[in-house]
Amino acid sequence: MPTPSQDLRRHLRAAADPGAITDDVVRIYCAAMGRDDHRMELALLRQAPTVIDVDALVDVVLAGIDAEPPRAGLDHLLPNRRWARVRRLYWARLRDYLRWRAR
Repeated sequence: MPTPSQDLRRHLRAAADPGAITDDVVRIYCAAMGRDDHRMELALLRQAPTVIDVDALVDVVLAGIDAEPPRAGLDHLLPNRRWARVRRLYWARLRDYLRWRAR
């Protein structure tokens, strides 16, 4: 039988799937978080799993810590400083969304 932690891990991993991030859920999330542009948030959240390591992010959310995203295999595509900012943006947005979904 799975533990509550394993259930939550599966729930968060499923919630991070771009197909599971729906317009309706993001509208509710944006209203709860005070964000204005749900379409932009939807685009960011759906793109995030292609940019960051979702499993590492789920581990961070479950641990309840604020960690920087690990370096990704795509770091060679952009100069390091610029790519690091992009990665942090996607990491932070999806982290906040997953924390909200974990409640």
